[in-house]
Amino acid sequence: MKHCRRCEQDLPFSSFRTGKKAPRVCESCLSKLIAGAVFTMNAKEAMAFMARLEAGETLRTIVGGGGNTICSKKAFRKHCELYPEWGTKAACLAQRNRKLADKRKGRSNPNLPVRPKSVTEQEIATFPELRARNFGVSACAAVKACSNCPHPADCAAVGECLDTINARAAIPHQEKYMRPAQAAACMSALENGMSKRWLTGYVKGTKAIASANKFEKHCDKYRNWGAWALALVERNRKLADKKKGHRGGREFCSHGHSFAVHGKSYLQADGRWHRQCLACVSFRHSNPTHTPKPELVEKVRAAVIAGTRVTALSDRHSETFVCDFRQMKAIRRLHNDIAEMIDRNSHQPRFVAPRAAIIRATNLREPTLTGVIAAPADPLFTLADQVIPRNLPPHIRRPAVSSLAAALWLKEVAPEDAGRVAKMFVNAAWKEDAVDRRFISLDAPAFRDGSVPLIERISERQGIWA
Repeated sequence: MKHCRRCEQDLPFSSFRTGKKAPRVCESCLSKLIAGAVFTMNAKEAMAFMARLEAGETLRTIVGGGGNTICSKKAFRKHCELYPEWGTKAACLAQRNRKLADKRKGRSNPNLPVRPKSVTEQEIATFPELRARNFGVSACAAVKACSNCPHPADCAAVGECLDTINARAAIPHQEKYMRPAQAAACMSALENGMSKRWLTGYVKGTKAIASANKFEKHCDKYRNWGAWALALVERNRKLADKKKGHRGGREFCSHGHSFAVHGKSYLQADGRWHRQCLACVSFRHSNPTHTPKPELVEKVRAAVIAGTRVTALSDRHSETFVCDFRQMKAIRRLHNDIAEMIDRNSHQPRFVAPRAAIIRATNLREPTLTGVIAAPADPLFTLADQVIPRNLPPHIRRPAVSSLAAALWLKEVAPEDAGRVAKMFVNAAWKEDAVDRRFISLDAPAFRDGSVPLIERISERQGIWA
C-alpha cells in the first residue's frame, strides 16, 4: 500500500506509475492530470493556504506560480466553489492582505485599481480647417502661383512666388526658404506621422528633407502653412511619446498617484531612462522596508560598543566603513539598543590625536655667532647687534655689525662709545657696497690691513701675469 499525494488515499502498489521520474499519484489522478482537469486542494493544502492568509500573505504570493506556491489560481477558485464557507473567509483575508500591502507601497487610496484603465484612444487629428485655409486663395489674388505651389494663400499674401524669392540667392545653398518640392515633401511626411527629428535628419540613419533652420524660417514666413505644419509636428510628437513604452501615455503610476499632482522624475538604470513617481519615492524614503543582514547588524553593534561614531561607520573613504547611511538608518529603526548607543557616542567629545611632528633636514639651522641665538652669549657682539638699526637691509646690516664687533674686540672703540660710532660703521658698509667691483684699481691693496697690491695677488693665484 502507498499513499497518493493528490487524493490522499492509500492504494495498492499496482495503482502507481513506476519509473525514475514517475509522479507519486494513482492511476485515476494521473489520467485526470493528463486530460487537463483542474484539481482542488486537499486538506493539508487547504490548512496551509488558510494559515498563510492569516499570517498576512497576499493571494498573489500564494498562487503566483513561484517556488513557494501551494496551488494554482484555478485550483483555488475550484476549492472556493466546492466549499463556500472556506472560500468566503479566504476571500476576506485576501482582500485585507491586499489593502495592507497597498498601504505599505504608498498608495494614496487602497481602493484604487492597481493599474488604472487606459483612456480610450482618440481619433488622430487631421486639422482640415488649417488645410483649407492654406489652399484657399482669394478672388482678387493677382499672383500667378507655380504648378505645385504648397501654400497658395501665403504666396498671395506675400505677393511673390516661392521660386522667385529663392531665385535671388547667389548659389542654391544660400536659399533662405525651402523649395516647393521640399515643402510638399515635408507636409506629406508630417501627415504620415513623421516627427520633426526625422524630418530634419537628427535621427541616426535618416536623410533630412530640409534643415531645421530652414524649416523654422519657412514656417515664420508662410504663416498659414506654418500653423498647419506646427500642429502636425505637435500631434506627431505626442504619438511618438505614446510609442516609447507600454506606459508612455499613462497619467497615473502603478500605485494610483497622479503624475499631474505629485510629479515625476526620471532615473537612468541599465542604460535606460525609467520614470518614477515622486510620491512613491518620498514614501519609500520615509517608510523604509529594508531589513539588513544579521552579520551586518553584529558588525555595527560591535563597532558602536567600541565607541565609533556613525559618521565613521557610514563614510566610504574611512578605514572604519561598515555600511552606507541607508542601511545604518534601517538598523537604527529595527534595533533600539544600537540607536541608543549611536546617540550616546554622538554626544561624547571628540578625541583628536596630535600628529607627529616631522623634522626635515631643510628645517635644521646651524648655530650662528649672535648674542641672541648662540650660547653662551658674547657681550661685545650683542652690544654691536643692539646699537646697529634693525631696519637696514641684511647685506648692509650684517657687515656693519661684524665690523663694529671686531672694533670692540680689538679695543679700537670703547663699549660706552658704541652707540655714537654705530652710524660711522653703517656709512662705511653702504660705501663699500656702492663700489663697483669691475672698476677697482689693480694698484689698490688686496686687503685692508696689508700693502700687497691687488695685481700681484691675482698673478700669484691665477697665473695671469708673469
